[in-house]
Amino acid sequence: MSASTSFEKRTRKNLQHKTRYIAFVAASIDGRISLSGQHPPDWTSAEDWHFFEKSLSHVDAVVVGRHTYQAVAERLRKRNTFVLSSRPKKICRRGTVTFVNPATVYLAPLFAPYKTVAVLGGGMVYRFMLENGLLDELFVTIEPLVFGRGKEMFVGGTRTTRLHLHTIRQLNKNGTVLLHYHTINQNT
Repeated sequence: MSASTSFEKRTRKNLQHKTRYIAFVAASIDGRISLSGQHPPDWTSAEDWHFFEKSLSHVDAVVVGRHTYQAVAERLRKRNTFVLSSRPKKICRRGTVTFVNPATVYLAPLFAPYKTVAVLGGGMVYRFMLENGLLDELFVTIEPLVFGRGKEMFVGGTRTTRLHLHTIRQLNKNGTVLLHYHTINQNT
């Protein structure tokens, strides 16, 4: 069997599965995901971080926005990472990191080789992925804080989308709650 035939079979096999997109969001009670655009959520509980790190160990790739990437680049450099940004004119790869403009590139084929893709924010990325049918599950950790200002979970709003609550879990005695939702296929 030639090397190209072997590669084609592996590629075909990888494309036979449907990529599963899972968003992970840490939010205040008033739905804010950060106080500023370039600040990682260091206000979340230890229990949320434990859940998040354990969950990331089961994903094949991550999707982030440019500001989120700049805030946590060191933590992502060993992962297959896709950075969504309006800046690149074409797809640009630097090691395991791919910079892509979602306005000019259809993303689904880029993610197709991966079984599970984690969507890590920020708010514009969450909105884009949801509105483009690239979000199957949503984990939202609600921390018992009210910011009163800051970045929204879905920046600029989004069309109404129905989700199904799968589980609710209290993570600690302080009142941190983990909500797990599944998107509902609107075509069924």
